Amino acid sequence: MFDLASFFPVFIVLGVLAVIGVGVGAFVLDRRRRERLMEFATARGWVYAGEDPRLVEQWPGDPFGRGERRRARNVLTGQESGRAFTAFDYSYVTRSTDSKGNSSTTTHRFGVCAVPLPAYLGRVQVSPEDLFTRAAGAVGLTRDIDLESEAFNRAFRVRADNPKLASDVLPPKTMEYLLSERPEAFRTCGTHLLSWHTGRIDPAELVRTCAVLSRVISGIPAFVWKDHGYDPRP
Repeated sequence: MFDLASFFPVFIVLGVLAVIGVGVGAFVLDRRRRERLMEFATARGWVYAGEDPRLVEQWPGDPFGRGERRRARNVLTGQESGRAFTAFDYSYVTRSTDSKGNSSTTTHRFGVCAVPLPAYLGRVQVSPEDLFTRAAGAVGLTRDIDLESEAFNRAFRVRADNPKLASDVLPPKTMEYLLSERPEAFRTCGTHLLSWHTGRIDPAELVRTCAVLSRVISGIPAFVWKDHGYDPRP
């Protein structure tokens, strides 16, 4: 007669081996990704660092300031599109408990890129519009700033502490460019222009992101910088 209980230790061992196998596989994939990032960085003259804890608390707002075990890993720094940049994999962990009292953790991952600004600016945030943000705006959960371009207003959601600053930072030529590029979310964050997306940094996509952020900065009119204490004239 088949005795299931006699096979229980075998099931336990197989389960442990499966967990170990998943862990080893994830480690190998992570190591290969780090190697690819280092190779790409070397080819473009960037600098790679495994981790920089200082970046975790450097900026306020999304995607920072949430959860626990916050980390900034696979940090890339260098010059791209004529400007300095810092990019990294950002992650944090949240905990939840179901109706039966079982707890679990979820790791949230983001790719972040920051480009320095020549002066401190107030917050202006631009994020792609989607069905969720449209629905939220329709019921009054969010307040968008409407700019001169109706096409831009349909494609992006703009939030700012000062609506005039948003209009100044995003002149018509910049809006036209962003409509053609459809970038990920970005915002002015003190002395940086910051971009982020769900997932991890991709070095090839990072080149495009740096180009977009550089174009946005170049499109900011001189009077904006002068109003914030910086003279852009040579």
